Amino acid sequence: MPIYSYTAKNNAGGKIDGSVEARNQDIAVSLIKNQGFTVVSIRERSSGLSDALLDFRGVPHGEVVTFTRQLSTMISAGLPISRGLEVLSNQSSNNKFKKIITEVLRSVEGGASLSASFSMHPKVFSTTYVSLVRAGESSGKLDTILKKLADNMEADRELNSKFKSAMIYPTIIFIAMIGVIFILMVFVIPKLTEMYEGMQIELPAITKMLITVSRFAVKYVYLIVIFAIGSVLGIRSFFTSERGRNVVSELIVKVPIFGKITLMKDYASFSRTLSLLMGAAVPIVDALNIVSVTMSGMNFRRGIQEAAKQVEKGNSLSNFFKNDTRFPSLLGQMAGVGEETGKMDEVLERVAVYYEGEVDNLVKGLSSALEPVILVMLGGMVGFLIISIITPIYKLTSSI
Repeated sequence: MPIYSYTAKNNAGGKIDGSVEARNQDIAVSLIKNQGFTVVSIRERSSGLSDALLDFRGVPHGEVVTFTRQLSTMISAGLPISRGLEVLSNQSSNNKFKKIITEVLRSVEGGASLSASFSMHPKVFSTTYVSLVRAGESSGKLDTILKKLADNMEADRELNSKFKSAMIYPTIIFIAMIGVIFILMVFVIPKLTEMYEGMQIELPAITKMLITVSRFAVKYVYLIVIFAIGSVLGIRSFFTSERGRNVVSELIVKVPIFGKITLMKDYASFSRTLSLLMGAAVPIVDALNIVSVTMSGMNFRRGIQEAAKQVEKGNSLSNFFKNDTRFPSLLGQMAGVGEETGKMDEVLERVAVYYEGEVDNLVKGLSSALEPVILVMLGGMVGFLIISIITPIYKLTSSI
């Protein structure tokens, strides 16, 4: 959002210089006048390096969770929304998020609703987030819904953090292996090559291959580093794109253990988010379309969108779940119970708790399954290096 620098006069005729954020100059002028000032001059401020760096940085998920919970508490205590946003903006330690909260505040002060102001920042406030805030504004229970939303976001973060924690150990081992191989190829093998050449012995084929790779690495070390960095950035860019996410989601469900964890995470996230939306009185068709966007698995996402179409035609949601193989049988059975009792949101919340427990168990199993794989990889690498490096020395000592 543009920032406008202005010069104005207060009621006493004193000169005041300041800045304001607004969607356009007219709104900026209105915001200044609302403070009781008379605008003398105003101009849009050009973006500097600091603004560009802020745009590059993201907003941590935890910051949004804390913001949501604190805003809920302030509204519950009777504090006006604009005042709550102002306090939270001053408290935020993340400059990027501070800037966004300030923009939301200016938008609210300009007459926009809180949900509409949040929707202007889709990278921070998701479609689900905005829809729930809109439902809270309509029902007059904004503080309650914000609290439930914060709980839901916290549960999602905990679910993802369990999986990430399980992957820390193998990731560190993998990076360490690459580092060791790089050091050996660039620094150690060339020294051994000079020693072998001085011995004038016939080298095994595996040792010759290792020396050839080492010479290539030494000669093109800068190109290799540039290529590695470019590959990491390229892969990261691809995975963050819509097409990349679709490709990854299709592939990961076919991987043993990882695929099942991904599905269970989607089942848990789907059940909890749909429960929250329905509990906030969001129409079920809208709720299904909203929650489908948050799913990581493309096949599951298409299934939810198809469910929304069937419900819109007047068909039962539980029957669709039961007859579609993309949904687990438990979800169909529990949805039927929810329809019969009229407590779909409560039933779905229990389903979410069940699948979160399944994810927890699978992640623990993943850690146990990865340990022997890592040991085999390390053993294979060490064995290959020993055979390649030690064999020529053994042949030399045997011939003496």
